[in-house]
Amino acid sequence: MPATRPAARHAAARHTAGAVLAAVLLVTVSACGSGSSDSPGVATTVPQTALPAPTGTDRPAGSVVAAPASTSLVLDSAGKRVVVLGADRRSVVVYSTAAPTAPVVTRTIPLPEAASSIGAVSGDDLVAVAPSTLVDVDLATGVAQGHDVAVGEPLSVGRLSNGSVIIGTADGKIVEVGADRRVVRTVDGLVRVDELAVAARAGKSDQVVALDRAQSSVTSVDMSDGSLGEALRTGDGATNLVVDHYGRFLATDTRGGEFLGFDGDPLLTKFRYPVADGPYAVGYDDVRNLAWVATTGDNEAIAFDLASGIPTEKRRVATVGQADAMVVDSATGTVYLLSARGDGLQAVSG
Repeated sequence: MPATRPAARHAAARHTAGAVLAAVLLVTVSACGSGSSDSPGVATTVPQTALPAPTGTDRPAGSVVAAPASTSLVLDSAGKRVVVLGADRRSVVVYSTAAPTAPVVTRTIPLPEAASSIGAVSGDDLVAVAPSTLVDVDLATGVAQGHDVAVGEPLSVGRLSNGSVIIGTADGKIVEVGADRRVVRTVDGLVRVDELAVAARAGKSDQVVALDRAQSSVTSVDMSDGSLGEALRTGDGATNLVVDHYGRFLATDTRGGEFLGFDGDPLLTKFRYPVADGPYAVGYDDVRNLAWVATTGDNEAIAFDLASGIPTEKRRVATVGQADAMVVDSATGTVYLLSARGDGLQAVSG
């Protein structure tokens, strides 16, 4: 499909997905950035955020340790650690998960500038991104090295199989930065790039899918040539995205109260399943084949089996308050949830 006209792609996607925008305030904006000045107006909505969590709910399942109030949590399964971006965004806190349900702080690493996002661990290298800097953080030595990479306002970050880092921005770009920390290419045509999920494919380049909260959509991106592919409506207020080992892309629609699944290559809608109380953070256990969805409206997390093609609830646990971030360690089955209001880092055994 054409890569330079998001409005046309999403019009077709509405028929493919069978979805209709809810009665929310729509604003017409022009697609941003170079290469899209001739694009038509694109219907957008106010980007959805997590529902406010209640207080005084049930005691969280598993164990809870002190952690910064943050929405950025990264798993390094091979290194047996999780990393939290500090509340002031100027440091990262590293926790050992050698004992999976008892995370222990091993070090706090200062960053050269306030980071917008962290992610994409490879070996000991964690990437942090700021408006004018990409930071390589060595989790083993605690050394953080900044590189001048002007990307605007970064919202998301991922890593390709070739070692490149990809950065999603608030003005709808995906910037690929090579191993030498020079910009390889910039892909344009979205309104925002709030989440990036990368699926490796045998004999092919990685499939990248970008979630755009302003358009409540997911779009396939070919980073080998910088083109945009299929784009599908993702409910009425999509927020988060993850990919599993089958190459399925799983998303939450917080405003519409849905959990959605997409087959990749090509991108096709497989299910839209109702989930109450503001589904937000999402993760997947590739060993036990369970999808986890956190609902901040009631401080719970739900495990779903997707084997039948339709989510089947298998487990439900109480979470820390305002669990806006979650990662799942498939090696141990442990689910880690981070409170955005400072209630701590929770570890729940699988």
